[in-house]
Amino acid sequence: MIAPRVVTEARPRGVRQMDLQELIEKLGIEAPPGGCGSVRITDVTDDSRTVMPGSLFVARAGTKFDGRVYIEQAVCDGAVAVLTDRVGAERVNAACAMALVADDVPMAAAQLAERFYGNPTRKLRLVGITGTNGKTTVAHLLHGILNTAGIRAGLVGTVSIDDGRETADAEMTTPGAVELSRTFASMVEAGYQAAVMEVSSHALDQRRAAGLSFDIGVFTMLGTDHMDYHKDRDSYLAAKRRLFRMLPGSGVVVANTDDPAHKEMLTGCSARLVKCSMSQGDAVVRVTDRWIDKTGVEMVGQFGKIQASLPMTGDHNAMNLLQAVTVAHELGVDSVVIAGALAKPSLPRGRLEPVDIAGDVGVFIDFAHTPDALERTLSEMRRAMEQSERAGKLWVVFGCGGHKDRTKRPVMGEIAGRLADRVVLTNDNPRSESEDAIIDAIFAGIDEARREDVIKEPRREFAIARVFEQAQPGDVVVIAGKGHEKTQEGCDAHGNVVVRPFDDAACVLACVEKRAEAT
Repeated sequence: MIAPRVVTEARPRGVRQMDLQELIEKLGIEAPPGGCGSVRITDVTDDSRTVMPGSLFVARAGTKFDGRVYIEQAVCDGAVAVLTDRVGAERVNAACAMALVADDVPMAAAQLAERFYGNPTRKLRLVGITGTNGKTTVAHLLHGILNTAGIRAGLVGTVSIDDGRETADAEMTTPGAVELSRTFASMVEAGYQAAVMEVSSHALDQRRAAGLSFDIGVFTMLGTDHMDYHKDRDSYLAAKRRLFRMLPGSGVVVANTDDPAHKEMLTGCSARLVKCSMSQGDAVVRVTDRWIDKTGVEMVGQFGKIQASLPMTGDHNAMNLLQAVTVAHELGVDSVVIAGALAKPSLPRGRLEPVDIAGDVGVFIDFAHTPDALERTLSEMRRAMEQSERAGKLWVVFGCGGHKDRTKRPVMGEIAGRLADRVVLTNDNPRSESEDAIIDAIFAGIDEARREDVIKEPRREFAIARVFEQAQPGDVVVIAGKGHEKTQEGCDAHGNVVVRPFDDAACVLACVEKRAEAT
């Protein structure tokens, strides 16, 4: 088990400040020839809009924006120092401010932010979870178990962030480095003892988590995603592998060893490995019952034997539960407490979430937006329908995001055509890309013999409505791709990307009500 962290008193919120020379010491940051003098830093930010007098502004070239463009404005607004690269330093000098230069600005910024906020992750038992799918479900299950057990724990994830002050909707899976350290500092100030964090491949590649001190790393599984960014599987795997190389020798890895990729993923990792499996390992889960809306499981490991009914279907969710339980045990939670917490588990929104299963048509909202996730979801739903003797058709409604990984579109089309009885192709977040072009790319992957069972309807709300017009009693509908999201990114008549409110679940409930009135 992981020993508890010793929590020291954190600085009061709002009065944080630090000597600049102390802040950058031994971080590989080059200061001006005359040194930093007696400069005091009262804030660290990489968002020029939040600069205030006494700020240290981090200016780096990102994938979408170049922070170096805002150096002059940041100095004008009160930044007393700017961390940047050698190109940015010229702009800092021209603005008559103090330039701090680093060869790897993202790495230096992450380490600097963690130091400025009092090294909060050294005062928390930090769990990092990575993998193509399953991160959110593991994170929410674990967060719920820990808090039920009396271990006050925060959460940083795709759906929400619990920082000790409030639980709010998340904007991305893993925030930027400065925001991360600020969030963990808030958890420490709130008296939290642990934190559960989803760690994306983007965040690892961009060094957002480079300054953090992890105790436990969780590997869920490796599939295909973000090829628009990583370009190939090796680069994608290498990014995720960073998490496990960050673990100390005293740390723990809780890995899904049924996924062959775990061996590559853990190369160079010195932490202790706990193997999770559905057949043979340190912790094993067996599915005992299947329904379309829940799964009966039996788990055996160092925690003993635990039986539970998880209100989600699928073997992959049984594995997610096993990993959450295993981490909770490593953090010192008793098996009796774990079993009690699972009587009412904490589940994320939009992960095979049943919206209406009491009616004649069962409807589920799922975030599945990768080939692996869609195949698992449809395969498991088909198997659950067969074992629960639900004899209707399996529908799937989905699309793919615009200006994202184009290679997965025909692959997801093939999967949908092979595993579902009826396929409805529609928008996901088309952004400024042609809606018809995205749908046609998905359609191209569907076997020609199955294409007559495909409906093309770009407007997502109309696509969902058409399902309810045609679905028969006993049918099951999976609406995939957006899950918990409450907006949709499209474009206006001028080609500008706009965001409109859109909620799959709300749309489904409106259709259910209309169907009920009609019958």
